[in-house]
Amino acid sequence: MARKIILFIFIGLFCTNLFAADKAGYALLDKVIVFFQDMAEKGTGGSKKVEPFLQEMMAEVKKAKAQAMIDPVFFKRYTRLLMIIKLAIVEDPEGILGSLIKREISRFIEDIWGEEFHFEGKGGIGDIAGALAEEILNLRLYLDNIEKKAKLKVEYQKKFEKKKKK
Repeated sequence: MARKIILFIFIGLFCTNLFAADKAGYALLDKVIVFFQDMAEKGTGGSKKVEPFLQEMMAEVKKAKAQAMIDPVFFKRYTRLLMIIKLAIVEDPEGILGSLIKREISRFIEDIWGEEFHFEGKGGIGDIAGALAEEILNLRLYLDNIEKKAKLKVEYQKKFEKKKKK
C-alpha cells in the first residue's frame, strides 16, 4: 500500500511535466523524482539502494551551492528533504535513533502541512511521502518565482521610498 501511495505521488508530479533540467535546482529535483519513480515502478528499494543515491545527491547539491548555481535557501530546504528521506529509511533495530527520527520527521511534516503531526511508527510512510512530495512542489514553486520575488522586492522598496519622502 505504501509503495502504491509513493508511486502515485511521484508519478503525478512527474507527469505534470514540472521538472525541467535546464537549471541546477530543477535538475536536482528531477533526479529525486526519477529515482523514486523508478524505484516504485520496479518495486525495489530499501536503504541499500537509497543510501548511495542520497550520498550522490548530497555531493551534487554541495557542488551546485559552491558554484553558486543554487541559493542558500534552496540548499537548506533540499538538504532537509534528503535528510528526511534518510531518516525514513534508516535501519535502527535497537531503537537508538527512534526519538530523533520521530521528532525530525514530525517537525518536517508539521512545517509542510502547518498542522501538528504525531508520528506513529511505520504506519506514517504515506504521510512522509505526501510531505516529501509537497516539499518538492514547494521547492519547484520557489525556483519558478525567484525572479518574480526580486521584482516584487524592488516594487515594495519603491513604495516605501515614496511613502518616506511624503
